[in-house]
Amino acid sequence: MGLFIIAFTAFAIGIVLILLLKNVSPPPPQEQIHFDNPDDKPLYLLDREAFKEKCLEFLGKFNLEYKHSVWANNQELEVDMLDETPVVGGKYLALCIFDPPHQQVDLFKVKGFIESIKGEGAARGIVITTGYFTNDAQKAPDEDPIELVNVVSFLSYLKKFDIY
Repeated sequence: MGLFIIAFTAFAIGIVLILLLKNVSPPPPQEQIHFDNPDDKPLYLLDREAFKEKCLEFLGKFNLEYKHSVWANNQELEVDMLDETPVVGGKYLALCIFDPPHQQVDLFKVKGFIESIKGEGAARGIVITTGYFTNDAQKAPDEDPIELVNVVSFLSYLKKFDIY
């Protein structure tokens, strides 16, 4: 009799635990970029000054007037821009991250930039990287005025704008 009580209790606890689990699927894998030959990799993915020029050219396609930029460190270029469009315009900030550690930009970096956008009173911000964003970082800008552009999206935009 005791064996049946233990088995039934274990079964009931198992059912309760299953019902308490969240029904979420894992995030879809990020699209990766691969070059068959290392020489096929564009210069702006290898050289930080070329990356800076390509980022500024890319941002110019959105009718953003370049004000100034500064390298915060060897990997991060902070760009200040202005959109003079009435009503929707204003100050825009960009963070261009060249060769991030482990090719990943994490949630901490994205949240820090969101705070910078708010602190500077900017209308919007954009993070461009030669790497990828972690899953947590991708979820961060849900309600914040920020766009995340990883290397795959960046190359796609450059081809679309005919500035590849």
